[in-house]
Amino acid sequence: MKQIAIKKTLTYYFTDSCTTNSGSLDEKLDEEMRLLLKKYDVHLAESCTGYYGLKKFSICNCESCGNVMINRDRNPTGFGGGDSACDFELAVLDGGDYRGQQLCEECLPNSHRWGLHP
Repeated sequence: MKQIAIKKTLTYYFTDSCTTNSGSLDEKLDEEMRLLLKKYDVHLAESCTGYYGLKKFSICNCESCGNVMINRDRNPTGFGGGDSACDFELAVLDGGDYRGQQLCEECLPNSHRWGLHP
C-alpha cells in the first residue's frame, strides 16, 4: 500500500533586527534544507518563520535545563492563540517564576500553576 509521509519539523534560533530585516539567514537555511532533503528524494512543501520579541512575549531560556520557554507568570496569554499557537507550543514551552528563577514547565514543581501536572 502506498502512503505519503508528512513530517513537521520545528526549529528556532535567536536573532536580532538586522538579521531579521535582511532575511539572509532564512534564505540560507531554506536552501541548505532543500539540498539535504533532495538527497533522500524528500520535498520541502512549505517553510515559514515568525519573529517574536523576547521581552514582549517574556521568552527566555529555563535557568535549570536551558529549554526555550514563555514565562506565563509574566505573560499569561502566551502567544495569544491563533492557528499557529499550537505549533509554537511544541518548540517553546510554558514556564514561570519559582524561588527567584525562571523555569520551564518540565523543571517547575507539579504544584506550580505552569508545572506539568501528572
